[in-house]
Amino acid sequence: MNAQTPERTKVCMREHGYRYEEHRDGAADIDPLHGQREGIEQVMSYLRGCSRRFDHDISRLFDAIRRNPEHRDEAALQVACLRRAGVVGRDYTEQRWRTEREVYDYSFVEWSPEATQCRLDPLGLLQEG
Repeated sequence: MNAQTPERTKVCMREHGYRYEEHRDGAADIDPLHGQREGIEQVMSYLRGCSRRFDHDISRLFDAIRRNPEHRDEAALQVACLRRAGVVGRDYTEQRWRTEREVYDYSFVEWSPEATQCRLDPLGLLQEG
C-alpha cells in the first residue's frame, strides 16, 4: 500500500463531511464533522469510494478478515457485542438488527463509542495485536 494512501483517504472522507483516522492496529475512527446523521452503509460507501480512488481495498479486505477470521454471521457478532457493551438489552435480536440495518435506522445511538467499537471490532481481536 502506498504510504500516502491513508492521508489521501482522510482528505477524501473530509470532503464527504467525515473525520477519518486510521490506527496502527487496523481499526479506524469515522466521525461526522457537521453533526450529520447518515446510516453506516452510506458512510461505508463513501469509504469504499475513497479506498478505490487510492487503491487500498486489499487493506480493507485484510482488516475484514482480521476482525472476523471465521466468517461468523455478522448479525450474531454485532448483537452479542452490543449486548456485552450495554448498548442494547437482552431483548434486542439478530432479526431486529438486520431489519434496522436494512433501513439504516437503529434504535440505539449508532455512532456512540461502544456501538462504533462493536461495528469495527465485534470480537475484540484487533485490540490484541
